[in-house]
Amino acid sequence: MKKKLDRNQHKTSDGEFIFELLNEYELSPKESESILESAKRCLIREVLLKEGEIEVSVISIEERSGKMVESMKKVRVRLTMDNGLEDVEVQKNFGRVSLRRLRIQRISQETIEQNGILSQEDLSKYLHCNVRTIKRDIHFIKESGIEVITRGVLHNIGRGQTHKVKIIGLYLEGKTFSEIRLKTHHSTGAIKRYLQDFQKVLMSLHNGIKDRETISSVTGLSITLVNQYLDLIRQSGKDSQRKAMMQDMISQWKRAGTRIKKKEDTSGDYMRSLAPMIGGVK
Repeated sequence: MKKKLDRNQHKTSDGEFIFELLNEYELSPKESESILESAKRCLIREVLLKEGEIEVSVISIEERSGKMVESMKKVRVRLTMDNGLEDVEVQKNFGRVSLRRLRIQRISQETIEQNGILSQEDLSKYLHCNVRTIKRDIHFIKESGIEVITRGVLHNIGRGQTHKVKIIGLYLEGKTFSEIRLKTHHSTGAIKRYLQDFQKVLMSLHNGIKDRETISSVTGLSITLVNQYLDLIRQSGKDSQRKAMMQDMISQWKRAGTRIKKKEDTSGDYMRSLAPMIGGVK
């Protein structure tokens, strides 16, 4: 099985790109993966579906139960059904069931960030399994302290702690990437990406930007995710360990920002100083 997964890892666009970097430019595997992540973040345009994405119509998050489905407002959302090398890494290290549970968390969160909401029936449809399996997986995920928000529970429990907030919380508690990966079964690449997004929001506040709409615009993150991260920042400010970790993240950004300013000879403009976090300035 491991050999099969290793082969599948190379039969993707991600694998093709990394092959070119390894063989044509003689870069290390780590350097190649870092360049891949930067290229995906900076070059792939939103007007096109990325490889592994689907676009579907789902019920709006504002709709409550009690109406016929056909009379409810719908929204179009994009779901990442296959996230390339990250999904291959999860399946290789933790197995097929863990990969399905990861995808449940991912597409549920993605839908909410796009103002939609999935039902357990939707999840079973997109993940090609029965509803009973979805219910069992969601129960397992909740046991680890992560909420999977679906239509059946949204208005009863609110928008609880998602996997992204959980992962960042673990980091702020001092857990290493390896410890977080083993505890949550998320890839190292995903963990780093969530931390970078959180850092964008943290630095927006540090630079005096407090309006949520403005933070969303500056960082490129959804309002829903910005709200989750702002809540986490506020709660973490009451804990000395987490507060110290956030201060360290600010210091890391300042060091990166200083290097960018010296290299580009820029002014103190906020958007340019945020460039290390968002992959450049348009």
